[in-house]
Amino acid sequence: MSEPLKYKGRPVPYITAWRDEVLQQPPVIASQSGIVYAGGPADRGRGEDGLLWRLWDDIQGSGEPQWTDVHAPRQRKAMRDFLCQVCGGPADRNEQGVLWLLEDGSDQGHRWPNGFFTVHPPVCRPCAPIAAAHCPHLRRKGVVAVRVGTIILDAVYGQRYYRSRLGLVAGDKDVFFTRTWAAKWVVVGQVAATLDDCTILDPAEVGIEAPAPRKR
Repeated sequence: MSEPLKYKGRPVPYITAWRDEVLQQPPVIASQSGIVYAGGPADRGRGEDGLLWRLWDDIQGSGEPQWTDVHAPRQRKAMRDFLCQVCGGPADRNEQGVLWLLEDGSDQGHRWPNGFFTVHPPVCRPCAPIAAAHCPHLRRKGVVAVRVGTIILDAVYGQRYYRSRLGLVAGDKDVFFTRTWAAKWVVVGQVAATLDDCTILDPAEVGIEAPAPRKR
């Protein structure tokens, strides 16, 4: 475990953006191969995956935390290198797989969480209780701890754009598979992973409370 940064005594997750990292985003325009940023080189913001990524500075800890904003480069690194979303150190891993905390999705079918998406990176054991206590998405629906044996980074989450008679129009934010045509029309904010070979854990095993029963 690395020591997470703190702001006014509250731990700030590794993937959280800070105020001075926020950049004004240039407008996007259509090209033959999807969208590009206007007024700059054609590859500006283009990732090695060929997709257009939201632009950020990289000065973690500068300014105030932007609690609802995810810093795309750090989130992408955490997902690809299996880093803890809280401290940025290596996520916990054993023979069952990588440790993940997920929103309780047990109402989504008997296969859950197998085959489902997440944009939230894994955690290390010491940070699991911190994430469970402080992450709004986990507090809102209840937290479930799982070991994930198969992680497929095959999708992204971001803002989709569409052509119209008036130019490009911003659509809803959603998850898109990276190899689809639609992904070329997305300003990407986060990597999304498909999780499989999952083992649901006893919450006490990682020091978190069991999810509250769902209201019917």
